[in-house]
Amino acid sequence: MYRITSKKLETRRLNGAVVVTIEYVDKVGRRVVVRRAKRSDIPEVVEIEERAFPKSPYPTYVFLYNLSNNPEGFLVAEVGGKVVGYVIFELRPWLGEGHIVSIAVHPNYRRTGIGTILMGEAERKIAEAGYETVRLEVRESNFPARRFYERLGYREERREHGYYSDGETAIIMVKKLKSPIQYRQ
Repeated sequence: MYRITSKKLETRRLNGAVVVTIEYVDKVGRRVVVRRAKRSDIPEVVEIEERAFPKSPYPTYVFLYNLSNNPEGFLVAEVGGKVVGYVIFELRPWLGEGHIVSIAVHPNYRRTGIGTILMGEAERKIAEAGYETVRLEVRESNFPARRFYERLGYREERREHGYYSDGETAIIMVKKLKSPIQYRQ
């Protein structure tokens, strides 16, 4: 069993918001930096998206929209200055929960802990915003992702038939979060 370690690397202000960059070490000992996404990251994020979801990748405008309208909820993971993964999450006050919109890791960096790091950061931020539940959707046929989410503590809540544009069923998964204090670095 490995242990992901982290430390706060930098705290600064960007457009009035506090931006925290956090450094981790992945399973194979590489330095992984997690930070808010920037516009210059979009080409790398789109490439990761297209490799991760070749059947139905999000178009570029979805990432640009999230960067403009939800910058706090769009994080990237870097290794050696290269973006190797991302997570987009949102807060849903009308439902009292957080929502994982999308997560993907470049195929060359999978199974090294980067997805776990990104999910952990998203969950920490959702918990710190005062939400106790996080929800996500996953394709019924995506067994590796389903197992990954289950290992992180997500449980199937229900199925939405015909959820995806190709008619595939989505499995709605939910996780009860720990208290925000337990997520602090």
